[in-house]
Amino acid sequence: MLYKSAVTAGLIALAIQIFAVGILAPRLPREVCPPGFQKFETFSLPAAKAFHLMNTDGTVRVSVGEGATIEVTADARAYTPGADQNPMAGQYLESLFKVEQTEETVTLTTEPLQRPDELDVRVDYVVMVPRGTDLALTVENGNVWVAGGCNGVYVEGNNSDVEVQQASGPVSVKTTNGRIRVLDSAGETTLETVNGNIHAGMRAGTLQASTITGAIITRILAPEVASCDLTSLNGGITLVMSEGCSAEVSAATNRGNVRLDAGLSVSAGILKRRTVLGVIGDGATKLSMNSMNGDIVLQRSTT
Repeated sequence: MLYKSAVTAGLIALAIQIFAVGILAPRLPREVCPPGFQKFETFSLPAAKAFHLMNTDGTVRVSVGEGATIEVTADARAYTPGADQNPMAGQYLESLFKVEQTEETVTLTTEPLQRPDELDVRVDYVVMVPRGTDLALTVENGNVWVAGGCNGVYVEGNNSDVEVQQASGPVSVKTTNGRIRVLDSAGETTLETVNGNIHAGMRAGTLQASTITGAIITRILAPEVASCDLTSLNGGITLVMSEGCSAEVSAATNRGNVRLDAGLSVSAGILKRRTVLGVIGDGATKLSMNSMNGDIVLQRSTT
């Protein structure tokens, strides 16, 4: 009996090993396995008015320094089906970066050559730029984080969460599947996502934010905000106004409700369950909020 049990256990263990190694492992995402080849690359690039980074797979983190150069660290990893492809992966990573410079722009392109079919490649960037630099980031399958101190920030992402802090110039973020968070924006701000929530804090300038599936939460932090145009097809919209801010309001939802804090009084307009048109205070900020399937809430900040 013990012999039969041992044989059975051995057969089960062999079957599990065959399944794990022969069937399951090749179908696992490459990132859960050690890379076949890894390379760290650093760049010290001359400062320019604008820095443009294009990345196919991987994250980008940007901070701001007081130096006169653009400092870049890249962690490049290549994932292969087997060890015999590792030399090919190493050779490909040698051609992974392309730097181009003009009088006003420094451009760093990841994977300027076509990637071999058998390779998965991921490059995570850490970047430091001089204060006041314009940023243009194009990212596939990776998140983006930008610290305060940049001028204009332009991000195009796919499968990317994006956060931008305290940009002094225009901000434009467009991502297909991802959340967007913009803090203390002071210029013309445009935020678009298909699947994801949007959080925006505005100190000045204008805001246009839209999402197909997701909520929008916006904070008006100062009277200098000229306008906010907020649209969500399948999601709610919440707008929080700081003390001292006023607005001219146009809010409408097809299958939700429009709700106002008790501390917000709308005058000279229409106040219905699904539509609010009117003026709060002096009407300095123009507000347009539209949702197909979601509630719209206007609140007065308590802080």
